[in-house]
Amino acid sequence: MVVEAPSAAASRAAAAHRFIALDSLRGLAALVIVFYHMGDFGWVAGLPPFRYGWMLVDFFFILSGFVITWSYGERLAMGYPRTGFVMVRLGRMYPLHIATVLLFVILEFALFRPVLHEAHSLTELLRGVFLLDAFRTGAGNFYAPVSWAVAVELVLYLIAAAFFGRGRWAIAISALLAAISAWALWTGFNVTGFGRLLQRGLLAFPLGVLACWLYRRMEGRKPGALLASIMEIALFALLVWLLCLPGKYANWIPCMDMLFLVMVLVFAWDAGIVSRVLQWQPLVTLGTLSFALYMVHLFYVILPNRLLPHMFEATGHPDWIATKPDKFGLLSVAPPPALATAISLALLALAIGTAWLAWRYIEEPAREWSRRFANPHK
Repeated sequence: MVVEAPSAAASRAAAAHRFIALDSLRGLAALVIVFYHMGDFGWVAGLPPFRYGWMLVDFFFILSGFVITWSYGERLAMGYPRTGFVMVRLGRMYPLHIATVLLFVILEFALFRPVLHEAHSLTELLRGVFLLDAFRTGAGNFYAPVSWAVAVELVLYLIAAAFFGRGRWAIAISALLAAISAWALWTGFNVTGFGRLLQRGLLAFPLGVLACWLYRRMEGRKPGALLASIMEIALFALLVWLLCLPGKYANWIPCMDMLFLVMVLVFAWDAGIVSRVLQWQPLVTLGTLSFALYMVHLFYVILPNRLLPHMFEATGHPDWIATKPDKFGLLSVAPPPALATAISLALLALAIGTAWLAWRYIEEPAREWSRRFANPHK
């Protein structure tokens, strides 16, 4: 029997702590991204905050930096196997990622090529399988629609494995990478190998690490319920207001990241009224399913985009087909707003149901297997 040192035991206990409000916020962020990808379609998906939902992917990166630092920062510094850490994190995301890729491969050769006469380059497939989209200048991969974010996460995990517990030189390099990425996003510098996709992660993840560092040093100064409630409501309102503002591009990301940093820090306390609302079980469940929902939801956007025009044509409603073909979201069709809203909500329900199946039968079993594989004696 191996007895842990007190510091290691304390580190494990801290890692087991669950930030419920942050989990639920992650689920809500995934929900906003689903509506963003549907496009301006119906009364719900067309709401102004959802039209800039793409910015909430950076919230994922900041939250990832916070959670990884909280769970593994001290353990890596105390000798936790760095290859084991990478294996656990890879097992957390790659099996579900590759399952999504296989689904789109089936669609490509069973439907898109033979029926819809729409072929996609196999180069995209290779990029998706080997997680190379992090190094492109823009998103877009039929076989792996969100592979860029998964690929960026993998890069961040590798950097965390290399840098955590390495001292001031690692902190200095991380700060430099974050500063360069902020400058690149602000100025529009975007080249293959160091494009805005990777820049977003290299800026946001260190900010999440910083949020965790600040949180640990403020643990004994948790605000009271009233002050925490005021801060939570103000931050939530500010986020919604900013998302409603038109004309936002990548140069907004550094500013938004600062807001996300403060939100992670405040909601980590689980102290205010909004945090109590976020403990509502459906929201907690949504947080649990957030990664799976993010991975599978575009199946229920891309496929309806191509099929709905044919369905409306066949049912005698050619007037519901968009006048200009549009492959984004559900914008290939333009039914009445009430019907568009019903379609979007039905597709969301299907996406959430599929996310539960993916979480239950792929994500969770793969995560448990990767933990046992990385730590066979524990």
